[in-house]
Formats: sequence, C-alpha cells, structure tokens
Amino acid sequence: MQSGPWVLVGVRTVKRYTKFLLVGGANAVVDLTVLNALLLLIPDHSALMLTVDNTIAVSCAILNSYILNRRWTFSDRTTGSARERGLFFLQAVLNVVLNDVILAVCAPYLVFSRDVPLFVSSNVSKALAMLVSSSISYLLLRFLVFRGTRP
Repeated sequence: MQSGPWVLVGVRTVKRYTKFLLVGGANAVVDLTVLNALLLLIPDHSALMLTVDNTIAVSCAILNSYILNRRWTFSDRTTGSARERGLFFLQAVLNVVLNDVILAVCAPYLVFSRDVPLFVSSNVSKALAMLVSSSISYLLLRFLVFRGTRP
C-alpha cells in the first residue's frame, strides 16, 4: 500500500467532492421544491414564466450553496474576501444563465415534439440543467473561487 503526498491529495479531493455532492443534493432539494411550488401555485405555461420560476428557484439554491460550501466543503480554502464573494457571485450568475438556457431550450422541445406534459418536461429539463451547471460550478468553486487558504 502506497502512502505519501499524492495519496493524501487524492483522499482530500474525494472527501471534498463528496461534501460538494451532499451540498448539491441539498441544493437540488431547495431548487426543485421552489420550482415545483411555483409551478403549482402559478400554472402559467409560457416559456417566460418558466424561466422566471427557474431563476427564483436557482437563486434560492445558490444562496444555500454559498453558505454550505463556504462553511463546510471549502472551509479550509475560503478567505471570506470581497474577491471571493465577487467571484462566487459571477459563478452564480453563470449558473443561473446556464440553468435558464438549458431549461428554456429543453422543456418546450419535450412538450411540443415529444408530447410530454409540461410538469414532466420541466422537471426532466431541470435535472439536465442542474447536472450541467453544478458540474461547471464545482470546477469554478474549486479552482477559482475558493482557491486561497486562510492566513
């Protein structure tokens, strides 16, 4: 069995990614709960309203993400600086845009060309949007936003 710095780096990376996935699961619950609540409360079938609902849901999940990732997943790498908060905000905007674009493209496609009900197509599209945007977010958070170490 090998030991050394590479094994420690690998263990830390797996541990951090596992934490990120758990936070992502919590974010998914927040995101989907808010989105589906809005879909049930305001059953408007327009693409614009779906995008508004999605933006609200993703924003709630991003707030949850910032709190949990900063305090738990990347706690050993965060500085709490204005630079870090600014980069997190830019990453969050990219996340919202990716989510909205993927949802806006996929949901109508499924409804109109595959005759899938709006509620189902919205959730299938949302799952794809969450997978793509959270994968990109991890890379941005790990290598750009939370890259510093505490003094």
